[in-house]
Amino acid sequence: MARPLSYLIFAMVIGCVALFMLLPMSKIAEHNERGQAASLRVTQPAEVKQPSEVPAAEIIVGDSSANKISEQSEPEEYTVAVSGRIGDASGGAVSGLIVKVESQGFGGENISSSRVESDQLGAFTLQLVPERQYHLNINASGDYAGFSLDSFTDKDVARLANIVLDRVELVDVDGLIVDTNQAPVADFELSLRHLSLNFPDRSFRSDSSGYFSIKGFPAGEWRIATNQSDYFRIKGLELLPGEYRNLTLVIDQGSYYLSGWVSDDFGAPLPEVIITLKSAFATEDYHSFSYRSVATDSNGAFEFAGLGGHQLTIGVYASGFKTYIKQHDFSSFSDTLKIVLMK
Repeated sequence: MARPLSYLIFAMVIGCVALFMLLPMSKIAEHNERGQAASLRVTQPAEVKQPSEVPAAEIIVGDSSANKISEQSEPEEYTVAVSGRIGDASGGAVSGLIVKVESQGFGGENISSSRVESDQLGAFTLQLVPERQYHLNINASGDYAGFSLDSFTDKDVARLANIVLDRVELVDVDGLIVDTNQAPVADFELSLRHLSLNFPDRSFRSDSSGYFSIKGFPAGEWRIATNQSDYFRIKGLELLPGEYRNLTLVIDQGSYYLSGWVSDDFGAPLPEVIITLKSAFATEDYHSFSYRSVATDSNGAFEFAGLGGHQLTIGVYASGFKTYIKQHDFSSFSDTLKIVLMK
């Protein structure tokens, strides 16, 4: 009985040893199976997922190239506040006036401009780029003359601290615009300028009967002129403070006609030659001046209509030829000229 028991014990020992040896082998086999499965999954073609779009703001934050562009860009010009005040000679404030400043480049181009209005205390504030040169202009209204200041910068605040406007005497004028035959000239526009005060220009126009009216313009010396190609100017007219005038403004228009041809000394017509007419005359109140210009056509011909009949100064200008200047007095209502230019 003792011997079978020993065999049983020996068999149990052998079984335990075999069990412990089999466990590591199973772990190794399991590990190998997992490795093969992972290898199979890697070799399978994977589905590629497209990246979603990122907002531009997020790209700028994380994009180094965008930061470089920002660093290379020039900083915007900054401005400083410059204040001033507008008053009259007695120290009172002048409010509601437009203050305009402009800065121009070396070529005359407008770089910047701004407009502000003076408040009830006459004060205003401008935003200026430091060290840039500006031109300031104040268009007066009512009975004040204007003001201008050239080439000032943000450092010239003392020049703006107390701008004094001159009070002026205003006058009223009315009358007629007529031609040299004293016939009314209807619907004719003229521009009025004061020759000693910085006061805004005034435009006025005659009505169907040639009548015009100007209200509230400063007394003093005036210049009245047109802004068109046929230029007329009246100068030397002077009005005293408190004076009322009824004026007759004569412009060099009428029923006279002048035509002709321009050629060289061989008789060949000269096209595109500039012909100018100037005339001047004086009245008791002023001097009147007129200027007209035309170019000859392909046949060298020219014509002027609606002339006033006063003595004319004719000028003829052509490249490669001597300038032709001559006085002309009308012998009829329709004169014809033959003009020969010399080399």
